Amino acid sequence: MKTLVFAEKPSVGKDIARILGAARRGEGFLEGQDYVVTWGFGHLVSLGHPEIQNPAWQKWSLETLPMLPEDWKLSVLPSSRQQYENVAKLFNRDDIDQIINGADAGREGELIFRLVYQHCGCQKPIRRLWISSMTDEAIKHGFEDLRPGEKYDALAQAALCRSRADWLVGMNFTRAYTKRMNSMFTLGRVQTPTLAMVVNRHLEIQNFVPKDYWEVNAVFSDFSALWFNPEADEYPSRIDQSEKAKELANRLKGEVAAVHSVKKSKKKQSPPSLYDLTTLQREANSKYSMTAADTLATLQTLYEKRKVVTYPRTDSRYLSDDIFPTIEKRLASLPGQYDEYLGWLRKNRPTKDKRVFNDAKVSDHHAVIPTEKKVADTAGWPAEERNIYDMVVRRFLAVFYPDHEYLSTTVVMRCGKDNFKASGRVVTEEGWRALYPKRQQASEKAADKEADASAEDDDNEQSLPDLKKGDTRKIEDAVLLTRKTRPPAAYTEATLLQAMETAGKLVESEELRDAMKDSGLGTPATRAEIIEKLIRVEYMLREKKKLVPTPKGIKLVEVAAAEIKSPEMTGSWEKRLSDMARGKDDPEAFMGDIAAFVRAIVGQIKGARNLSTYSAPGQRPAADRSRVAREGANGDQRQRPPRSADAPATSSPSVVARKTFGECPACGKGQIIEGSRGFGCNRFKEGCNYVVWKEFYGKKLTQSAIDLLIQGRTTRLIKGFKLEDGRVVAGRLSMKEDRSGIELLLAKE
Repeated sequence: MKTLVFAEKPSVGKDIARILGAARRGEGFLEGQDYVVTWGFGHLVSLGHPEIQNPAWQKWSLETLPMLPEDWKLSVLPSSRQQYENVAKLFNRDDIDQIINGADAGREGELIFRLVYQHCGCQKPIRRLWISSMTDEAIKHGFEDLRPGEKYDALAQAALCRSRADWLVGMNFTRAYTKRMNSMFTLGRVQTPTLAMVVNRHLEIQNFVPKDYWEVNAVFSDFSALWFNPEADEYPSRIDQSEKAKELANRLKGEVAAVHSVKKSKKKQSPPSLYDLTTLQREANSKYSMTAADTLATLQTLYEKRKVVTYPRTDSRYLSDDIFPTIEKRLASLPGQYDEYLGWLRKNRPTKDKRVFNDAKVSDHHAVIPTEKKVADTAGWPAEERNIYDMVVRRFLAVFYPDHEYLSTTVVMRCGKDNFKASGRVVTEEGWRALYPKRQQASEKAADKEADASAEDDDNEQSLPDLKKGDTRKIEDAVLLTRKTRPPAAYTEATLLQAMETAGKLVESEELRDAMKDSGLGTPATRAEIIEKLIRVEYMLREKKKLVPTPKGIKLVEVAAAEIKSPEMTGSWEKRLSDMARGKDDPEAFMGDIAAFVRAIVGQIKGARNLSTYSAPGQRPAADRSRVAREGANGDQRQRPPRSADAPATSSPSVVARKTFGECPACGKGQIIEGSRGFGCNRFKEGCNYVVWKEFYGKKLTQSAIDLLIQGRTTRLIKGFKLEDGRVVAGRLSMKEDRSGIELLLAKE
């Protein structure tokens, strides 16, 4: 008998097969004497769309809402049908007696495997491969430490409940708002409150009225000091009246000020914690303007292909104790460019500091760190990979370095009743900051100021002379500084990721706020995709580094029910799902609460008086409603249509030519007409969603291929389809079995 191993992606499957000696190539698998290794392309199976759950739900209608499936049905993703069939045969092959789940070690990876296992009708015993890096050594160790599949049943339940809850929210609320407003509006459990944060910040900025204020800087011969009011609680250096500020500046020139106090203190700054995914995405956006999605994709390459960093989709910034014995080997694996920093660590060996090693703060995976794989040189790598690897390595080294130490000095000068303050800093021990060049520290400081544009300038530190109480200095000049109050900064990806992570702070309930402190909006693995989704459905735009909402995004936040756009709902769900994964929450009770919530909100939407027809530039054609709604409801799934398949931005169905191209092959009643980016049925208002895009998975279709599809026929083999996982594949296009549109049938490998 043989053991079947299921990996989440082909690249991972092939690495595992190499370690296990499974070299004989089959159709979507590799086989050896004892093992067969197969793989998915991310998700192969998903929750079925509404018409699959219930044929009566195919037509978009308020009367069919809420849609609450009792017996959830699954469906195979069209682009992965051939591989699913390959996998299903293997799951049920007579000579295979057990299956190893080798999908990514986390909630979503568990779901990917369990949906395939369920849809195949398989009942063979499961064992779990749980690893945090893709080195040969880690894979071998993982197979020596396989775990019982039932140990992860609670995690699987949490994953399935998350998927079903997202379906219920996405499908029901998208249809409800779309029908009420006669325009396509997609909603989601995480995406809508995230959008609300961006919109609310945008409105704060728009409504902000700047006010002038003034400051007076006293210039002495060897330093300068800023006037301040010691009785002011907030912004003590501000003067609100121009004449008062001018009078003060003129009066001070030539006067003598005495040192009222000198406060010196030794201060320490501990090394920053190791990276989790969200922190790394934030800093990469600030330093290199990389999007969160690009950072995750780069990390995946470093993890899966180069095998030089550990599992990236982690929410922990700590290491488990069992990693400590591997530290020396990880340090030895680093390329020569870090030798100058390794010298100190060779003399001062790393210790097991609680700030770094803490089992209690590691859940599924530890922080992102280098693996033990030797790296000779990174010069030939793409810039993004070099930059992200460098960030991971420097942070890994920094946590074993000593604190950064400095002497902080604050001097208060007094001239009559007027007070002035000057600050200075002298570094006494560079410590971990030696790992970060001065220019890099400067860019970090600039990024911090960008993140909080409304903050007062606090970088007035200077080199101060040796002063003691009673010393005097003549005020050589008193410089009048004209300032303006500033609005809060628009969100960047870095600051939005941080806001999503700390969304619990926006919650009024103290009990729920405490419960959300470890959850926030989304998870490290999904936050980047949520941002990309909001841009893809045209709710917000990137303007350089800023994220700016569109009129449509603003409108949705204006009319959406408060519960949908509040972080309380999704934060509390994430908390319950996290508890469920540890066996501390009941799946049936959770889904009952979700169903009750959906019923209540759908009732509100049906009866709302503030909803009316919406029309604005950028609205998607109605023929695209079904496809976009499906993407909205399944926004966390990893196998999605690529951006190039998105509908055109038009304000109506926008028929380019009134010529018809024959009877609709889906409904048999309507006529096919041409739109700006595709051909669709003119009965879309009656519920027919059949559409043939002129460009599909990044491939521009020929007219002959389009004609075949309009006739309901299958095309010849076409090369050049670009999938989201980076593969360029060949396949045929054909009408879906449910006659709702077109699907890609991949050619056999």
